[in-house]
Amino acid sequence: MQKSNYRSKFAAFGAGVALLASAVGQAVAEEATAVGAPVWQKAGAFEMMVRKPVQFDHTGERMDALIAKMPQRAANATPAASRVIPNKFNTGVPLAPQPPLASDFVDPMMSEPTPLTPTAGISVAGPSSDDNAAVIGGRIAPPDISGDVGREFVVAYANLVWSYYDKQGNLVGGPFPGNSFWAGFGGRCETDNSGDPITIYDHLADRWVVSQFAVSQAPFLQCFAISDTNDPAGPYTRYAYEIVPNDFNDYPKIGLWSDGAEQSAYHATFRQFTNGQSFAGIDAVAFDRDAMLAGDPNPTALVVRINTNAVPDGIQPAHIDGGETAPEGSCGLYGAALNNGDNDGYLFWEFCADFENPTNSTFDAKPLLTEGVPPWASSGQVPQPAPGDALDDLDFFTMYRFSTRFFPGEGMKGVMAHTVETGNTTAGMRWATFDLADTNAISVDDTGTLGQNDGIHRWMGAATFDQMGNIGIGYTASSESLFPSVRFTGRETTDPAGTLQAEGVCVDGTGVQTGVSRWGDYSTTAVDPVDQCTFWTFQEYVELTGTFQWSTRVCSFSFDSCTGDDPTPPENEAPVANAGQDFFILRQTRGNLNGRASSDADGTIVSYNWVSSSNRLRIRNPDSASPRIRARNVRRETPVTVTLTVTDDQGATSQDIVIVTILPENK
Repeated sequence: MQKSNYRSKFAAFGAGVALLASAVGQAVAEEATAVGAPVWQKAGAFEMMVRKPVQFDHTGERMDALIAKMPQRAANATPAASRVIPNKFNTGVPLAPQPPLASDFVDPMMSEPTPLTPTAGISVAGPSSDDNAAVIGGRIAPPDISGDVGREFVVAYANLVWSYYDKQGNLVGGPFPGNSFWAGFGGRCETDNSGDPITIYDHLADRWVVSQFAVSQAPFLQCFAISDTNDPAGPYTRYAYEIVPNDFNDYPKIGLWSDGAEQSAYHATFRQFTNGQSFAGIDAVAFDRDAMLAGDPNPTALVVRINTNAVPDGIQPAHIDGGETAPEGSCGLYGAALNNGDNDGYLFWEFCADFENPTNSTFDAKPLLTEGVPPWASSGQVPQPAPGDALDDLDFFTMYRFSTRFFPGEGMKGVMAHTVETGNTTAGMRWATFDLADTNAISVDDTGTLGQNDGIHRWMGAATFDQMGNIGIGYTASSESLFPSVRFTGRETTDPAGTLQAEGVCVDGTGVQTGVSRWGDYSTTAVDPVDQCTFWTFQEYVELTGTFQWSTRVCSFSFDSCTGDDPTPPENEAPVANAGQDFFILRQTRGNLNGRASSDADGTIVSYNWVSSSNRLRIRNPDSASPRIRARNVRRETPVTVTLTVTDDQGATSQDIVIVTILPENK
């Protein structure tokens, strides 16, 4: 995906979709401001808002030490009242009118499953409502289950607890409170356990990235924790961001993007509500990944507000799940399915982030993709056996994640899933794979609908690729005669176009949810970064009938056609320190060192350390990749040697020097 030459505050979606012209993006980046009204600044054809963290630290402690710092709940404490996390589905934005369906409507992309079935692997209990009761002292709904798989461990993170496992399914740690990642951090990230968690294993850096919001009151915050190593028990570097002052950052979704060069970001979306009340729009946000991985105390976040008119809910940032980086020069993508009456299709946006010079950043909307996209219809709520209540299916949301992967010889590919009507008011999952090699000509590679005309509703699905290009999908299944259960399916590249294989069972439900319609609100399917073949899915089901009795499941499955990579890691290569070119600085002025060109071919740099040979040149934040410096007064030209030491994620180090010459006057 090459950086687009077309830069526009608004981009046309093409004939017949002019109503969407105001939906596509005014980009944002904002100078770091105190809490209060945001300051918007012009940047060429669009506006930007640059944000900085409001809080930062790095803890050298592991999870057991962090949890010991948390207030301990007394064994005889009164349980907190059970509660439903408020939904903010009603944005006030009218949906496109849907033509009435014929009584015999059947989704044209639904097909009979092929004879094969993906091979089932691990199936273990994930975080549950009972865990909340035991750890937090209360119950909530829904679970918002997320998770990912790393080199050695699997992490499952729900509202409001998390656990981690080895790859044999054995529980290694947990359940822990969701806010335990920020124990000892201080502030609301530590004291709030608000939920909406996201879990990412950054396979390119071999690090864990976890996030949840803190929104019990204003200012509303997004909390991040980034591990030092591939061990989810820590230690962690931690940040708190106020994305837009006074806006409630609802439904955060986060993805990894890197082109191996300048386009390195954790891209995210948020549904923003002014003062927590009125819908303000959907924000696309690029967080400076390199700075966050380096432990920089002040990483930039570039915010983009996508205007509200007819913009679909659940816009998802692209996430590189396994494999190599995107080709150099490729910018982060965002995507969403648009149910637009008779003109259904997919929307994409391209975000080229320049963290050093934010005004050079671009945010471009692509034309609505309708070619090769069969229309779909909205579904309704999902039934359960009596006495269960109807469940929300979020058919107007694109499901997390928008997974992408680079395939040699083919370029970048992507896959999305979203809930549709399959016929007879039954929910199913529309899936689509995309050719993303040219972002100005995105096309559908293949598409179909998960459903079998058997009365079973299939929804809340998540899809991704393995290294062969096969796709795996995990989801929930329920009907008037089937308890909410977890199932999986997928397709191999050799399967007929538009088809899926017969579904496998991760776990059968044995109860129903009563009194609460909330379900989800999302799930995750990820691919193992070691063998590049095993899918891990994190889903909700019901084991015991009750109002707040949900359970989650962690399951793995794979295709026999994918044989996997050698799991033995190669010998570590030392990083390469690059302290930059020698330069001059005038006395009693400030400047910056720059070690961002330092690199690690087989991992990531986890720490920087700058040392000045003279107190005539003072370094502020010497553990930053690009620290500030101040030259003191000198009477003559004074060269100072500054040594940079970088350390990679395996403990190897490298050094480089830069000569900074202090001038007594302009030269």
